Amino acid sequence: MTVRAPVVIVGGGPVGLALALMLAHRKVPSEVIDARTLEAAQGDRRLLALSRGTLQLLRPLVTLPPPVTAPIRTVFVSSAGEFGRVVLGNDDGGEGPLGVTIRYGDLLVPLAAACTRSASVTVARPCRVVEIRQQPAQAVVHFDDGATLETQIVVNAEGLAAPSAAVAPAQYALLADVTVQGADPGSAFERFTRDGPLALLPLPGAVEGGRPMGLVWCMPPDIAARRLALSDREFAAELQRAFGARNGKVVRVGPRARVPLHQQARGSLREHRVVYLGNAAQTLHPVAGQGLNLGMRDCASLADCLGQAQAEQRDLVTALGGYDRARTADRAAIVALTRNAPALFSTRSAPIAFGRSFALTALSVFPDLRRQFARLLMFGVRT
Repeated sequence: MTVRAPVVIVGGGPVGLALALMLAHRKVPSEVIDARTLEAAQGDRRLLALSRGTLQLLRPLVTLPPPVTAPIRTVFVSSAGEFGRVVLGNDDGGEGPLGVTIRYGDLLVPLAAACTRSASVTVARPCRVVEIRQQPAQAVVHFDDGATLETQIVVNAEGLAAPSAAVAPAQYALLADVTVQGADPGSAFERFTRDGPLALLPLPGAVEGGRPMGLVWCMPPDIAARRLALSDREFAAELQRAFGARNGKVVRVGPRARVPLHQQARGSLREHRVVYLGNAAQTLHPVAGQGLNLGMRDCASLADCLGQAQAEQRDLVTALGGYDRARTADRAAIVALTRNAPALFSTRSAPIAFGRSFALTALSVFPDLRRQFARLLMFGVRT
């Protein structure tokens, strides 16, 4: 049995690596355990949306190369077939872009490099954890090769556990890279349809004939299966009808992928010496792109609590109750938003339809209300 660090982080994705770096800045050593090789993790091409608040948290840790990011300067929010449209711009949240997009692997590269340079961070890949046993004064991590590791705190940042095959997802997301004509640089779109929300986000780089954008289109399983089987031309036509001619013209559709959407949120972020972080704490609907951003705010709060306990030479477990309480309001607000918004905008009830159109109009007409909404999306609930 070996003691190497007071904090062991299970999961070497962006959330796990960011936490390790935040802890290092607070003089708390940590060890990151990941089941994947670094090459496999860096090959992940999923598109992530980082809010301005997340960029501020990452700035002391890493530098994101401009060629692999695309700024989000304006977000157009609308509901298909209804009046009311909100435009969130730079003047709604201060200076700089509202956020940026970046591929998962491109974010992982600078985070992994910074961890390698840090004397306070150790990363073990590939290395699979099979069990965590808790004792009154420590936690013991067991690996598939029989090795064990003793530590004060274990952070589970490995993501959502594999759901049971009997639990069918209520929705799928269709993902694709598309080319759109008529969209200004830095424009992003959140379009609510009766099937589910549709998001188009700016992509890094350039293409001929329009703007490269990443599509995330949520819908029931049967509709997802049908649209996945369409030709590119047929799919582009359906996407155009849902997107609306006012927003731009879809001129090209790349290969499509279908992923199940599972939602869960733990009631408590800790179980004695085990802390849940990122998707292991809450797996959110992709509407408004809040999952990773909420996870990064969890990281910052946890690092603050553990850093204070370390500075006071306390057992780190004494910091976890305060961390759980500190994250209650922000988590509750964002979980409620992402859980309820898709259902609210998909219903065909006339009173609800009028209410959501009125809400979009109110956000558009009243600048202070719109700024508060933009700040919620960028920074969460500040306490």
